[in-house]
Amino acid sequence: MKTCNCGTFNGWKWRTFSTSDLKVEVKEIAKKAGADIVGIASIDRFDYAPDNVHPKFIFSKTQSVIAIGVRMLRGALKTVEEGHFWQAYNCDSYQYLNEILAPHILRKIIIFLEDYGYTAVPIHNPFGPYAGRPVYEGGPKPDAMMSLRVVGCAAGLGELGLSKLFLTPQFGPRQRMFAVLTDAEIDPDPLYTEPICDECGACVRGCTAGAIPKDRTIEVRIGDHIFRHGNIDLGKCASTHQGWDPKCSPFLKKDSSPENLPSYYRFVDHRFRHRAICVGRGCVRACMDHLEKSGRLEKQYKTPMIEGKQWIIEEPLE
Repeated sequence: MKTCNCGTFNGWKWRTFSTSDLKVEVKEIAKKAGADIVGIASIDRFDYAPDNVHPKFIFSKTQSVIAIGVRMLRGALKTVEEGHFWQAYNCDSYQYLNEILAPHILRKIIIFLEDYGYTAVPIHNPFGPYAGRPVYEGGPKPDAMMSLRVVGCAAGLGELGLSKLFLTPQFGPRQRMFAVLTDAEIDPDPLYTEPICDECGACVRGCTAGAIPKDRTIEVRIGDHIFRHGNIDLGKCASTHQGWDPKCSPFLKKDSSPENLPSYYRFVDHRFRHRAICVGRGCVRACMDHLEKSGRLEKQYKTPMIEGKQWIIEEPLE
């Protein structure tokens, strides 16, 4: 246990924290601000990360990475599973979490750390990565990025599923992840090494895009532990996610195209600045349903996520 280097500066009196006390304070602040799960990773957990996704290519003095998870509302997924209502998911699980709640949580943590002499950087979601050119030789292309799912693993909050989504014992795939990078040394949490995914294949069968393979061929090493996931076809995933698969979008018409968007797509693009139409048919809803029904998550719910078979649109476009 180390003691944080706090004292007085310009008349301000600073409290002295041990690295374990600092962890307790950070987690309490995050949860009071709205985080559901919080974990800490030390920078050595990223020793095997490629430079272009290493935390130090965002903030060079990083000593600790704070991972924050906030739940997606189960009801917002359920109403899509019933085929009735998409707006709640696009509003709450994208716009609200990404643009309102997470920045609030990150800022609360960072202001606390700054008040005790530390520097900290908020890592929001999503990224606009590698759009520029390095400003010095050997530097990253800004904006640098990192995998928030891997951060969740490194901070001991869960594991990677076959689908590459981050799974936790509290929510399965039902959370969004964010992070804070800081030069404060904070006691790390142990890695979560118990399997949550049982290789049931529900995510594979439920994905109408066929984007999820049956085997885990990609490895991510964190310390002595290796996390594995499937090699996801990101092009197929993105197309279906954004609503271009007629099997899982009730909004498409025969003449729909990126230049001639369905009216509902224009609405969610404008109102929520994000468009999710597939809403994780396999990777989120089918996965979560199996994990809940098999008792692999901490909570059970009165209403199942999937009742009977998942819907799919067979009729041709009008």
